[in-house]
Amino acid sequence: MGNKLRLGGDVIRDAAVELVREIGLGNLTINLLAEKLGVRPPSLYNHLSGIKELQEKVAAFSLQCLEVAVRDAAVGKSGAEALLRIAEAYRKFALENSELYKSMLLFPGSADSNVKEAGMAVARIIYQVLERYGLSEEDQSHYARGFRSLVHGFVSLEEVGFFKSGDRDKSFRLLVKGFISTLGARE
Repeated sequence: MGNKLRLGGDVIRDAAVELVREIGLGNLTINLLAEKLGVRPPSLYNHLSGIKELQEKVAAFSLQCLEVAVRDAAVGKSGAEALLRIAEAYRKFALENSELYKSMLLFPGSADSNVKEAGMAVARIIYQVLERYGLSEEDQSHYARGFRSLVHGFVSLEEVGFFKSGDRDKSFRLLVKGFISTLGARE
């Protein structure tokens, strides 16, 4: 019973997040988590069904953190300025939390309600900013996908070591501003 109290709430998830930051997502195991928490691995199965559920908890947490970063960047801004700030916040989060960012990518079609809701929260912010442009619902969806793809693509290439020379920040801003300019005629 002592372990259940100790392991309740967000303790397991928070320890898993720490491990992911320390050793990487691909190295996260139930055994290592149990060791970090000072319990035997079977004790964790009172709280988790397995590694997939643990990874989903990390993914939901990561998406929630991204949502906060993106929302904070957009507050008080609209249109092009909001989209640029969102893109910058997204990139910063992904680069500063690369292993957590990777966790989000494991579960694009997750049935876990926490992962779904957290992912939708990020998308909703982008959709809200795009509403200003008077796009049809279908076009809004296309532009939101394009925006997220542009940011993710740049961050993914940057993370693995491309873009070693030159001003990456300037390249990123030019790319995002170019995308935004395709919306400009609609403002």
